[in-house]
Amino acid sequence: MDEKGRLAIPAGFRKQLPEGSYVSVGLDRVLAIYPPEVWEALAQELRSPLQGPDQRALARTLYSLSDSFEPDGQGRITLSAESRRAAGIEAPSTAVVIGSGSRVEIWPEGRWHSYSADAQERFTEFADRVISGH
Repeated sequence: MDEKGRLAIPAGFRKQLPEGSYVSVGLDRVLAIYPPEVWEALAQELRSPLQGPDQRALARTLYSLSDSFEPDGQGRITLSAESRRAAGIEAPSTAVVIGSGSRVEIWPEGRWHSYSADAQERFTEFADRVISGH
């Protein structure tokens, strides 16, 4: 990420993220790029006219930190200062862009390496619990 908060998104991910995608906060204090169908599914979950306090907080945070995904001619997106602060991403710095199922995530490099090392170490444990239900 450069000093202006611009981040190059790898071409393979840009091809999977059509017009109408959004960048916002994701789980685990990272930023996420949501394709239109995932963004719409989130919006559906948050549409209740009589929202409870958790739903209001989630909607306010998700929407207040969202921007449309619009790469420039060099495949870069500009992340707002507020979004970068929420994810702990400094400008300039190195951020890591990863695929995560239905979305693309943007992590601060140091936090990604720490998380990834731990998750890889515990992969079998996670697989046993998630896939096998143990």
